[in-house]
Amino acid sequence: MNDLLKSLLVFAAATVFIAGCSSNDVQQRHADLQEFTPSVKAKVVWKTRVGLGTEEHYTSLQPAYDDGIVYAAERYGLLVAHDVKTGKRVWQRDLGGKKRIFEHYPRGESARLSAGPIIVGERIYLSSENGVVYALDKSNGETIWQAKVKGEVMSAPAVDEGYVVVHLSNGFLVALSEEDGTEQWTFEEDTSLLSLRSVSRPVITAGGVVVGTGTGKLQVLLLESGRLAWEERIAAPKGSSDLERMTDVDGTPLIVGDTVFVSGYNGETVALELRTGDVLWKRDQASASAPVLVRNRLILVNQESHVVALDRISGTELWRNSDLYFRSLTDVMLHGDYLAVGDRFGYVHWLNRQTGELVGRIELNEGDAIRTAPIKAEQNLVVQSAAGRLYLLELLEPK
Repeated sequence: MNDLLKSLLVFAAATVFIAGCSSNDVQQRHADLQEFTPSVKAKVVWKTRVGLGTEEHYTSLQPAYDDGIVYAAERYGLLVAHDVKTGKRVWQRDLGGKKRIFEHYPRGESARLSAGPIIVGERIYLSSENGVVYALDKSNGETIWQAKVKGEVMSAPAVDEGYVVVHLSNGFLVALSEEDGTEQWTFEEDTSLLSLRSVSRPVITAGGVVVGTGTGKLQVLLLESGRLAWEERIAAPKGSSDLERMTDVDGTPLIVGDTVFVSGYNGETVALELRTGDVLWKRDQASASAPVLVRNRLILVNQESHVVALDRISGTELWRNSDLYFRSLTDVMLHGDYLAVGDRFGYVHWLNRQTGELVGRIELNEGDAIRTAPIKAEQNLVVQSAAGRLYLLELLEPK
């Protein structure tokens, strides 16, 4: 299959995934929001803008928070640190290489930032579709090192135990030295001719690297050498169309103790023994992301944007909220006693974490998609939109 056809199929797959239904479906493509009496309300404490955001491009750019500072980046290379209380800029850095005409008119080559920023110790890490991994000083944004790899980096790096491990869209895993960014090893996995425009972020744990693949597998590699320790299939191709046969495992694996949890697109949600890969349980819960742990429960946003709570030990479904189907929900974030989730229409919703019932909602900007999960900043939430709008939200409890 040539590169042009593959690109067209990937675009078609992403379009179907975002729209939430097949082209043959002439019914309602997403849930309309229903009126309800909220038990909690949210307000915008401050809002600001970070360049041009991500616009229509798929990225995993998500704000980060550490020690009173909110960090956020846009695709073209602008990285900004904001004071969490006021939203004012503390410093900014442009990785695009050339000065801008005002902030919203970047000149020269785009940095094509794709994931991050993430904070590890005193450093900020960012990934780029240009095949560059950045390690920056979190106090001022100055470059500590930057490394060039042979492929697009579509997910945030995993940083631990002296290594920085990145997952490339061409199927390679590359381990860099945390100290200076020099390459330590590479591992090439099988690739699929058709996949979603995303890859699994690796997780480093107990001397291993855990990662999902575009061919429906979960793999564990030895951190020091990059050798494969074990792999297990999570999703197998089925159906008659190319879209139905996609089997990406793109979510970040969730590791709790000796168990790893992961979901497959057009597949299942699976719990496996971390050391051996033995399957503990499987459930028919397909998703392009992975479960998140919330107070000893697994919370999953499935392919239809149903929010589902599973028992961590057995995988039994505890509750399901289908009120937001096909609204392309982000992953959830625990916010007090509630679960917060964004959607592609510019809304943030809050659910009761015990029952899944909708309890609150705020519209930030009509039609401005929210593609990555909100993050916690002390008692509040930070949300970044596709247009680069950055919000600090406060949840007002009932009196």
